[in-house]
Amino acid sequence: MGGKPVRARLQNYFCLALLVLFSGCSAIADLDRQREVREALASGDQLLSRGDFAGSMKAFESVTEIARDQVPADAAWYKLGLIYLHPRNPQKDRHLAIGSFSRVFSGFPESSWAEQAKIWVGVLNDVEESTRDLARSKEIIEASRQETESNRQALEKSKQEIEKSRQVDIEIEEKRRVRGR
Repeated sequence: MGGKPVRARLQNYFCLALLVLFSGCSAIADLDRQREVREALASGDQLLSRGDFAGSMKAFESVTEIARDQVPADAAWYKLGLIYLHPRNPQKDRHLAIGSFSRVFSGFPESSWAEQAKIWVGVLNDVEESTRDLARSKEIIEASRQETESNRQALEKSKQEIEKSRQVDIEIEEKRRVRGR
């Protein structure tokens, strides 16, 4: 009878040891993940400062894959938006930038980057609207230019007709003078 409580205690200790071991492994994996995310963010920033847009994008994309919907991903999405807008980036894309910024404030509304991302989206939407307005204005100007050219041609034709009429009037007047003599 004395062996049963000892065996139960041993089983409890064994379970506790397994729990500590697994939670320790989980904590180590978590620390590795955090270190990997920090390194990828730092690498992305360094690559961006050197103008390596493709490398920087890869680094920030790896952060979004590792962190998923956790806090470091908000900074990575924000910085991806900036890369997509960078004037020296040969693959800049305003629509992808809007998508990245939108991911920040929709997925991380409490993030310190969320308000800035909203501002960028507002500015980019204003730019798009202005671009559409400019295109419409160019179309109107082109239509007006064509109409002006058409009117100029019609005016020229009218001038020619008036000149022909004058010539006919002059000829008629001349024939009247000749007959009247």
